[in-house]
Amino acid sequence: MAQWHLDQLREALERRGWRLKSETPGDGYRIAGSWAMERVGVPPGQLIIDFEGLDDMKTLPVIESYACTVRGSRHSLYFRRKGEGASPARERWTSELSAFVAGVDAHAI
Repeated sequence: MAQWHLDQLREALERRGWRLKSETPGDGYRIAGSWAMERVGVPPGQLIIDFEGLDDMKTLPVIESYACTVRGSRHSLYFRRKGEGASPARERWTSELSAFVAGVDAHAI
């Protein structure tokens, strides 16, 4: 993963009205860290996005995580290559990011 994954994910969530409430460290094993998200109009509570960090010898930091999931759901996003311009890699990443954000919205209802 790279910073651009985090930036694009956060921007996509913010366009849908989500706001990063807090960032928490991982569990020292599988989870690199988590984002607690909130949105006006969503029932009390919050939505947690966990960043995958399981590696052979250590837990990766969030900036090096390879995927994220919405806690308590099957909605996940793999951090693929960015691709250039209108390349298939770019189109795939954009499509999967959009589907993930739609899943976040669906999970929150």
